[in-house]
Amino acid sequence: MILRRLYLLVPGKFQAEAVVRDLMAQRIRRKHIHTIAKPGVEIDGLPEATLRQRSDFGAKVERWFWDMNLVAFFAALALLGIALLATAWFWAAGAAIVAGTNVVLGYLFAGHVPRTHVEDCLTPLRHGEILLLVDVPRWRITQVERTIRQSHPEVEIGGVGWGLDALGI
Repeated sequence: MILRRLYLLVPGKFQAEAVVRDLMAQRIRRKHIHTIAKPGVEIDGLPEATLRQRSDFGAKVERWFWDMNLVAFFAALALLGIALLATAWFWAAGAAIVAGTNVVLGYLFAGHVPRTHVEDCLTPLRHGEILLLVDVPRWRITQVERTIRQSHPEVEIGGVGWGLDALGI
């Protein structure tokens, strides 16, 4: 299931533990909370992120899909030009449909996929802050953000991305 991922920047371990307790009190399971910190910052007892989550594998997947969409669009556009020159109307129609579909998919991707990633939080991580990745269903984002802002004003909400439970990203 695709979940929305909240990026929470927490100043220290004590605050991170309190945030994790509050998230679990809101019925967010521990397996949906992931902790990232620079080497040397103590995060013992906090739910650690997997290698895929730490390496921002989701950003790589997004780039791959975007690149493949562009390749398919330009290939269809080239095929459309060749088909029109050769007056192969069936191939021209097919290429136009593929190119149009890629335009629509690109628009939907660019406008609707949330794009916050771990790499957007590298500066606070370098300064010793702790990053909590919290995976929640789309309809719970506002509720969780509101609760965190009220209970923990020291926590900065760094943005919203996406996570895929089945692949561990």
